Amino acid sequence: MLSYCDMSEIKDGVTRQVYLTLRRDILNWRLLPGKRLSEKDIAGRMNISKTPVREAFIKLQEEGLLEIRPQRGTFVSLMDMEQIEEVRFTRFCVESTVLSLFIASPPDEKILSAMDAILDAQEQTIAERDVDGFVDSDDAFHRELFLACGKARAWSFIDHFSAQYKRLRYLSLQNYLDFGNVLAEHRGILSACRRRDSDDALRRLSGHLNKILSESEHLREKFPAYFLKNGVSQDSTAVGTTIPAPEEA
Repeated sequence: MLSYCDMSEIKDGVTRQVYLTLRRDILNWRLLPGKRLSEKDIAGRMNISKTPVREAFIKLQEEGLLEIRPQRGTFVSLMDMEQIEEVRFTRFCVESTVLSLFIASPPDEKILSAMDAILDAQEQTIAERDVDGFVDSDDAFHRELFLACGKARAWSFIDHFSAQYKRLRYLSLQNYLDFGNVLAEHRGILSACRRRDSDDALRRLSGHLNKILSESEHLREKFPAYFLKNGVSQDSTAVGTTIPAPEEA
């Protein structure tokens, strides 16, 4: 069962660093689904004791990113489409409400300009072929909507429960290479906000967040070893050691 990981709960700085490092490597496919992780190896590479590694493992398991099998080892969890669909549904319900609140408020040009700047930065990451930077800018754009409405904690809650969804999004970007389309969708949402056109903004947000559903079917066919099959985890060690190759452009 997933649980909410409030970063303020991780008091130890070393544990926090291990958690953030492993989480980012899992979300960005440097650590692939099914890969076995070793407390000893990670502690050795980071020149730390095994205790903070073990504590980080527990937090990542609570978030659904690791599977700890007694007497067998710790593995990067396979992708769970049932969980991803639930996250997508929840995120759309929450974010559509936030977007409506944002549009209903008097337009703040300073905030709109800040969001423009985020999208300009995202466009630059496309030119630099910086996938990690692109994803960070994507998160920053959506987070700004929540912050503008005074819903920072709601964003933090959604963000931590979106780990599986984020992994699928990253895999989708690597394979569909639709960075320009994603950027255009962001600019369309922001344009509708400027016009205070709630119907258009919500329509665009729906298309933006829900297109992952159609993409996921193809991704599951191409990378079956990275997904749970009928809700059951594979009993194996690493299913891969390299980042999945993108589709040919």
